[in-house]
Amino acid sequence: MDTLIVGKRLRVNLIEIIAFALVIFLLMAGSYWRNQLWNNQIELWTDCVRKSPNKSRPYTNLSTAYFESGQYDKSLEEIQKAIKLNPKSGESYYNLGLIYQKMGDQNKAIAMEKKALELDPTLDMPYYALGRIFFENGQYEESEKAFQKFLQIYPYIPEVHNLLAIVYAAQKKFDKAITELEWEVKINPYHVLAHLNLGQIYWYEFQNRQKAITHLKIALMLDPFLPPRTEIRKLVRQLEGLS
Repeated sequence: MDTLIVGKRLRVNLIEIIAFALVIFLLMAGSYWRNQLWNNQIELWTDCVRKSPNKSRPYTNLSTAYFESGQYDKSLEEIQKAIKLNPKSGESYYNLGLIYQKMGDQNKAIAMEKKALELDPTLDMPYYALGRIFFENGQYEESEKAFQKFLQIYPYIPEVHNLLAIVYAAQKKFDKAITELEWEVKINPYHVLAHLNLGQIYWYEFQNRQKAITHLKIALMLDPFLPPRTEIRKLVRQLEGLS
């Protein structure tokens, strides 16, 4: 009997090791193929630049390929070449703003996104970028305005209502945060953090026990491995005990 139990344990351990190795392999393979994809894009657009050195588009696309591969210095160099060839391209200034954001220069990032909108008022993504940059900069009112403008154009895009809710919460505008989070879970019922944020705000700010329990339970159901799951489960038990 003891031998049989040990054998089972060995088989279980072996299965766990194989499963773990498979997960590691898949992660490494995914990273490898992503790198291969963008390396191929870099080679492709480098060749296009070589063949069409006086056109801005190949430089813009090469800049994007460098950006996606995390080579921000090279991305910056190529987008500056694109802008030199076509200084009226709002899209290029939008990309330049994203590069400066990644490089940690928030003020330049903001200036470039505003320049993009000045050159081409029909662009929409600069509003989204500005919303994120202003938030990272602690400029919550400006972030709020930028996200609102983006949502006027695309009211049903996932995640943006959640971001705006976080901006409102940072300003203690919890009623508006609730409205945006409710919008988010209508658009994407599987948004774990939106449910988690709803549960916490409903309880800690409005003492709405039932709604808090509902959203906290949904968050746990959608992602049982949430980092603060122990605290969330404890809070749910406490709230259920108040009934």
